[in-house]
Amino acid sequence: MKIAISYPPIFNALGQKAMVSQNRNVQFFKKPTYLLPVIHAQAATWLNERGYEVFWDDGNSQLKNFQTWFEDLIVKNPDVIVFESTTPVMKFYWNLINRYKVIKPNCIIILTGFHSMRKPEESLENSTVDIVIKSNHIDFILVRILDSIKNSPDWRNTLSVEGLAIRVSPEIIRNTGNFVQVEPLDNSPIVNRKLVSWKNYAYENGNFLRTPGTYATSVIRDCMFGKCTFCRYNGPELTFSKMSISKSVEEYENLIDEYGVREIFDDSGVWYRGKDAQEFANEIIKRNLHKRGTYFGINTRFEYLDEETIKILAAANFRFILLGLEAADNYTLDRLNKGYQIENVEKTLQLMTKYGLHPHLTIMVGYYWQTKEQLDLTVETVKKFMFKGLARTLQVTLCTPLDFTPYHQECIRNKVLLTSDYDDFDMSKIIVKTPIPHSEYYKAVRKLYSISYSPKFILRQVLFLFKFRVRDWEFLFIYGIRALRRVRQHIFNLTRNEIK
Repeated sequence: MKIAISYPPIFNALGQKAMVSQNRNVQFFKKPTYLLPVIHAQAATWLNERGYEVFWDDGNSQLKNFQTWFEDLIVKNPDVIVFESTTPVMKFYWNLINRYKVIKPNCIIILTGFHSMRKPEESLENSTVDIVIKSNHIDFILVRILDSIKNSPDWRNTLSVEGLAIRVSPEIIRNTGNFVQVEPLDNSPIVNRKLVSWKNYAYENGNFLRTPGTYATSVIRDCMFGKCTFCRYNGPELTFSKMSISKSVEEYENLIDEYGVREIFDDSGVWYRGKDAQEFANEIIKRNLHKRGTYFGINTRFEYLDEETIKILAAANFRFILLGLEAADNYTLDRLNKGYQIENVEKTLQLMTKYGLHPHLTIMVGYYWQTKEQLDLTVETVKKFMFKGLARTLQVTLCTPLDFTPYHQECIRNKVLLTSDYDDFDMSKIIVKTPIPHSEYYKAVRKLYSISYSPKFILRQVLFLFKFRVRDWEFLFIYGIRALRRVRQHIFNLTRNEIK
C-alpha cells in the first residue's frame, strides 16, 4: 500500500505561499519558513517501518508550483493521501479533495489538522474526504487505520479505531468517539530524517542561528499547561504526554554525529521543566554534546525555569529560548489564562541573559478588549526589554481567533467576530471589533518590528560582543543580516490590510 503524506503548494493573490505544516495557524509568506511537521514525520517513519511504501510529498519545501505538485501526485498514484489542514485553507482543501477524487475515485483521503479535528462533519459535508482524524496523535492513529484498512475490505463499516469520523456512504457518516492516548510517547519512533528530506527544512528558518538546523522529535505532545484560551493546545481532545529523556538525547547525538546538525530546536508546546529539564541538560553534558558546536533551543513559559535550571541549560549550550509574552498588562494575561503575572517576566529574562541565553518573545496585538493604554504598555514594555538586552528577537502576530479555541468561542458569544469566512483567518488582518481603530494595532506592529532597526538595539548587540561569547558575534554579524530580510516581510504581511 502506497501512502502519500502531502502538503500542496498554496498561493494567495500576492504570490505568497501558505505555511501550513507544524504551524499554530496559517500565514502566507513571500520568503517562506519551511517547518518540518514533526508528528506527521513520525507517522511517516512508523508506517515506513511497518512496510508501507511512504511518499513524503511536501510540495512547499520541494519548491514546486501547484500544477507540478498536482500532476506528480496523480502519477505517483498513492492508495492513501494524508493532508494537514487548518482554518484559512479549509476551502482550498475541500476543493482540492473533490477535484482529485474525480480523477482518482478509489484513493482514500484522510484529513488531519486542528480545524478538521474539531469540526469533522463540516469537512465530510463539504468534500468527498473519506476519513477525518479527530486527534493530534496522527502517528498512533494512522498506523492503526491503515492496518485495519489493509485487512478489511469493508473497513468503512468495521473500522473501530477511536477518534475518527468516517464516510460510510454519501449519506452516512460514522463517528468512532474520541481518541484517548494510553500508549507512552516513546512508542512512536524518532523521525527518519532521510525519509522526510530533512535538509529541505534546515536553512530557511528564523529560529536557527547556525545551519543546518532541524526540529527535534518533540519531547512533549500537546502542552503540559494547556489552558491558554487563544491556543490550539486547549481542549478535551488533546492529551498531554512526554517522551523519555534518554530517547530524546539519543536523537540529539545521532543528529550531530550522523547529519552534522548545528542547531536543534524542540517545538513542543512547552518543553520540560524542573527536574526533567535539568536531567536533560545534564545528559547533554554527560555525552559532551555541548562541546560539539551545536546549539539547542526550546519553547517554554515564564515562571517555568528557575535560576539553577537556566544555569544548567546554558552550560549545556542551549541558546534560543522562545517565550510567549502575549501582552504586558495583567488584565489581558488573566483573561487569556496565561498563568503568570507581568511583574515576574523581567526577572526571568534577566536570568536568561545573565547566563548567555537568547530569549525570543512572541507578542500578540488586537484582542477585542485591548485599549490604547494596554496596547501602548505592551509596546513600551517590549522596547524596554529589547533595549536593555533582556530579549534578542521578537515575533509579532495579530490575535486571530484560532479555530474553535475558547477565545474563538468567546468572540462568537460576545458578537465581536467580524467575519465567518475562513479565508479571512490568515492572520493578515484584525477580524474582531475593538475599542480603538484597527489602525492603532497595525501601528503597534510597525513599532515593535522597527526595534530591530533602532540604534539603541544595535548598540546593545555591539555591547554584548565584549562578553566574548561566540554566539553574540554570530548573532550580530550573521543572523542579524539574515533576520532583517524577514522583518520587512513580517511588517508587510501584518499591515497590508490596514487601509482596507
